[in-house]
Amino acid sequence: MMRLPPVIGDAVHPDGAPGLSERDLELLRHLADGRSTSQIAAAMSVTSNTARTRIRRVQRKLAASERGQAVEAARELGVI
Repeated sequence: MMRLPPVIGDAVHPDGAPGLSERDLELLRHLADGRSTSQIAAAMSVTSNTARTRIRRVQRKLAASERGQAVEAARELGVI
């Protein structure tokens, strides 16, 4: 089975970022700024539950068990 390259939005990221959407990147920027879940929810116009779910999803995409690890992984990939 052939593996397709990971994508960000409509473009293939040369560093192999694992399918991060524009909203994922927005969320990662909020995390990098040290914002809390409730602050992220307000900034993204979603509920706190939705923000938590999105954070967990982004962490899975980046194989990170903590927020800080997700931010570091995104920085290493050059996406934030």
